[in-house]
Amino acid sequence: MSDRKQQIISAATTLFLDEGVGVSTARIAKAAGVSNGTLFNVFATKQALIDAIYKNAKAAMFRSAPCFGEAPYNRSNLRANWDGYLGWAEKNPETRRVMHLLLDAGLASAQTQAEVYEIAAPYTAWTRRALEDGVIRGPSVSFIGQLTFFHLDLVINEGLDRAGEDLAFEMLCTSIGLTQ
Repeated sequence: MSDRKQQIISAATTLFLDEGVGVSTARIAKAAGVSNGTLFNVFATKQALIDAIYKNAKAAMFRSAPCFGEAPYNRSNLRANWDGYLGWAEKNPETRRVMHLLLDAGLASAQTQAEVYEIAAPYTAWTRRALEDGVIRGPSVSFIGQLTFFHLDLVINEGLDRAGEDLAFEMLCTSIGLTQ
């Protein structure tokens, strides 16, 4: 990613969190230290900027998960993903918060949501195989994913210490029937 693109994304992220996504592109450009014209040369529309922020955040989040694909779905690998996400979130609190802001507001375009779905495909397939093999239980892959991130976000939002993280992880494993 170019420095200029990253500069604009960083400025927009901060402003979205401080002032909401209704902040003007002129204000974003000024905070990024570029002209409004430059902003629109880098991102054709404000929607393109929103989509880039969301997609980059989700991609970074999924890169923090070291175990999926052909790795067995077990407590050790799920914990490695859990710890990876918590580590990413601790290092990137604004990125995590803006990702949730854009997700909760439903602002990512359908195209970007499809692209993020593709980024998540290996993790989704990993979870689907575990469900099909009876390693875990749940009504759907989506449910398992949302439940996992709900637990993770509670750990972060509540500021839990390691003992609290461990308890939340155990509660997740119990919820999905993961015993191995």
